Amino acid sequence: MTKPLLTPKYLTKKIAQQAVEVAVYAVLRTAPLMHKVKRYHCHIVILVPGMEDAREADYPDWPNYPLQPVSLYERSIGDMGAWEHQYDNIARCKALQLWTDRNDDRTSPIPHLLFSGDTPYWGGVKRRGMVVTCSGVQPWFDKLISGIVADTIVALAHDAYENDPEVKQGVDFLS
Repeated sequence: MTKPLLTPKYLTKKIAQQAVEVAVYAVLRTAPLMHKVKRYHCHIVILVPGMEDAREADYPDWPNYPLQPVSLYERSIGDMGAWEHQYDNIARCKALQLWTDRNDDRTSPIPHLLFSGDTPYWGGVKRRGMVVTCSGVQPWFDKLISGIVADTIVALAHDAYENDPEVKQGVDFLS
């Protein structure tokens, strides 16, 4: 049985949930944008870095601790029964493509890096060590939702860090 991977202390599921709520409200539920999106359903995926926790063994394989993608949070919005496509699987595929740099976080696929089974759709971001994707609305709104989620996560994680008593006490290593 494999051990669960250690994920960054301030990239929590709660922060991810809050960030998704901010983005969904901003894009799908406010007047300036809600009339521009084709549908009011989508799937959002958040991947963060994870690594084996070898602190108790004093890092015996130093420095060989590669980062692996960990699905921190996924959320489906709207009635999945009304989906025209498998938006959850498309969002997951977009996330893996971004994680492995087979999608360049722009506005079109990179054909020479697509494998059989990959999605040709775009609409996600790779920012500051994490990947956020959305699938279900137009790709430019998928990307907008993803960007809002990513930037909100960064802000909320930074706020959690700044308000952590350990940080305020000046500890050498976070628990």
